[in-house]
Amino acid sequence: MNFGKKLCALSALGVALCVAGSAGAQDLDYLGSNRQVMNEANAQPASIPAEVQLVELERWFFKNNTFSARPLNTPGGMKHPGVRQGVLGFISYTPFAGGHPLYSCTQNNWLDSFTSRDANCEGHMPSRDMPITGYIASTQLPGTVPLYRCHRGGLKPNNWADLFDTTDVNCENVKYPLNDQILGYIWL
Repeated sequence: MNFGKKLCALSALGVALCVAGSAGAQDLDYLGSNRQVMNEANAQPASIPAEVQLVELERWFFKNNTFSARPLNTPGGMKHPGVRQGVLGFISYTPFAGGHPLYSCTQNNWLDSFTSRDANCEGHMPSRDMPITGYIASTQLPGTVPLYRCHRGGLKPNNWADLFDTTDVNCENVKYPLNDQILGYIWL
């Protein structure tokens, strides 16, 4: 299903950004989105604070590890390890009033990368290459939807589990889903 939406905003740099949904714009299929999520995002025109510089929040998969990251802006077109699964939505590259950082963390055993609202990564390690993924709204603004952190995999003690981000409250119906928390709100 394609739930593309047109989002045009004036970024902090004064550059118009238009994404998805109309002729000449890029069509996106947002990971984890469904008709209910898109209706929620489309209920009102998007409200984007002046300080916000929108950037994609991508989801990647590498060696049983699902993680979220913004695109790498490096010479030579470097990319994150693994396979890009798609786009979850948009976050801000810059801090903004009413927002908070989304930290990139790695479990102490190196088996899983995850995002967190906690600067101390909930007792785990901050990612070395990109400790802050970006900034997300702390409360729901028009045009935003919740970003959930979910678990997939086993849930028994000492059993492997993978944390991943999604806009689907049902954790995309993975095996043994567990909706862990709302990290904040992102733009679609």
